[in-house]
Amino acid sequence: MHAEQKQDPPDVAVVIPVYNERATLLDVVQGVVDVLARRRERGHVWVVNDGSSDWDEAVAHAVTACGPVSVVTRPVNQGKGAVLNWAFHHVQAACMVVIDADGEYLPSDIPALLDPIMANQADWVMGVRYGFGRSRPSQYLATYWVNRLVSGWFNVLARQSTTDLLTGLYAFRTACVASVELVEQRFAYTPELVWKVLNTAQPRWLDVPASYRFRGYAQGKTIRWWETFTILAAIWRYRRATGGNGHA
Repeated sequence: MHAEQKQDPPDVAVVIPVYNERATLLDVVQGVVDVLARRRERGHVWVVNDGSSDWDEAVAHAVTACGPVSVVTRPVNQGKGAVLNWAFHHVQAACMVVIDADGEYLPSDIPALLDPIMANQADWVMGVRYGFGRSRPSQYLATYWVNRLVSGWFNVLARQSTTDLLTGLYAFRTACVASVELVEQRFAYTPELVWKVLNTAQPRWLDVPASYRFRGYAQGKTIRWWETFTILAAIWRYRRATGGNGHA
């Protein structure tokens, strides 16, 4: 099933990539719809089912019943990078928000990401789990240190100061991704995306604090330890591929 965008493009499009997250998806979608309903910008939600094995018509119906929501079903799981590639080329809006469907990030934080963009203070806003005087969030200790290592390595090369490169909640002007074509489909898509955006759009970058509700492997977490090496390699590889002119 493929949903086409109708009428004039909204001001804000929220993209929710989904892979086997039936248990949390409806709460996330309803939370996003409620947030958009309270804002003056016109918003629309895109739920992109990336070949989930727990997906059926009942899920699709419940999701679209939440409000201004379109559902796109991709028959084969290809990864979040492939989902975002689809969104960059098919979803029209002045601004885009990406939020994971697993419930780790809260829709109630979306206004904190959108407000600096709407106020023309930023073009790319990350909802980060670390910093801002907060203690370490509840998560595996190894996961915490891997995230800090990845962000630190990226910051050194890009001359940036983000605390959470791998966050699952971020917002941006869609013009920033107009020329982006992602090659990576799994977790290494993040450094590829950010490098390509930094080197083409050179956005005004901002980190804002975001809430975080950790889920473990028993609850469906999919990233594995070896992804650390693919992510670190991608940070170096796409820096070189795009010229390495990070924008501070």
